[in-house]
Amino acid sequence: MTLHRWLLISALTLAACTPAAAVVDAPTATPLPQPTEALPTAAVTSAPTAAPVARPTATAVIEPSPSPEPTITLMFTGDIQLGRCVYTLAQATGDLTSPFAALADTLSAADLTIGSLDGTISDVNPPGRCAEDHRNLLGPTAMLPGLTRAGFDVITTATNHARDCGLVRGCVYESLLDTRANLLAAGIQPVGTGADLAGALAPVILEVKGVRIAFLGLSGIDASLWASPETPGTGPLDQKVYTAAVQAAAADSDLVVVLPHWGQEYKNELSWLQITHADALAAAGADLIVGNHPHRVQAIETLPTGAVVAYALGNFVFDQQWSDGSMFTIQGIVLKVVLRGSEIVEVTPIPIQIFDNFQPRLAPAESAGMIAAEIEQSLASRP
Repeated sequence: MTLHRWLLISALTLAACTPAAAVVDAPTATPLPQPTEALPTAAVTSAPTAAPVARPTATAVIEPSPSPEPTITLMFTGDIQLGRCVYTLAQATGDLTSPFAALADTLSAADLTIGSLDGTISDVNPPGRCAEDHRNLLGPTAMLPGLTRAGFDVITTATNHARDCGLVRGCVYESLLDTRANLLAAGIQPVGTGADLAGALAPVILEVKGVRIAFLGLSGIDASLWASPETPGTGPLDQKVYTAAVQAAAADSDLVVVLPHWGQEYKNELSWLQITHADALAAAGADLIVGNHPHRVQAIETLPTGAVVAYALGNFVFDQQWSDGSMFTIQGIVLKVVLRGSEIVEVTPIPIQIFDNFQPRLAPAESAGMIAAEIEQSLASRP
């Protein structure tokens, strides 16, 4: 077992009970001891001496010590949808922010909190019914306060549900554009969709403690939803399209984060396309790649470029507590990433479990162990 994997499993086990592992700074060199004996001084005689001649003395120049690099904490979540059973169950509690209640403090304590919206937020139509077979994931705008309560700053909307319209079909781009406008009105930056291709590929760049961090959202699921130069849609996970966008973001920021929607649903194994795109994104200038869509936790690794890839974080606020008893759709991780300046110095997966089909909480120890095994098995499946 490599050191990287051992540290990952250890971090998962600790994170089951605490929100994050402590950062241990690298040891510093011990300063050498300084001499304590007094230097010999010249003897004083009583013979008369000439008056001393004043001579200019050198003034010591104290160089300012370099400012320490700022520490910045980022928190990433898995897939979120705010309609269907999540909305119905939240209504029953009398508090529409209740899906986020258990982890709101943990998320909002980060400098930036980033999520993946696998659905839409719009009042263009009523949300779909609470049923396992209903796959249209529109949530009403009344659910937005839950996202603000949890402190979300950036949300990728580049998913295969980016145009979901709720119970009544027939809308084309209304819910996609509504979602962007509604998130912005709530103070949350949407990324990965736009009124045209340029808008969908435009990065969100936020400055935190003097460090400029760029975010891009891309979707590799359902090319029919991709934006074109004339039509709204999602940012395409197409190397011919995204390479220039990532390079431009890298030139205008200190750290580039790409949020791809990719992989196979309900699969723990990494796909060849995920690996290929991860390498291409890193080569173009991505420093951190955090994916979603499989609704299942996948591998975390560091590429030869130094870029860190978390292939899928599983579900976060989602209603996939299937009747067949599968655990993996109610498990996920919150990914804690600590920066020192623009350098990634800590990556900690925090295991979570979804309770009552709508509310994530810190995972119990047994579930946390299962999640650690999922990550290891997924990495071993790398093509």
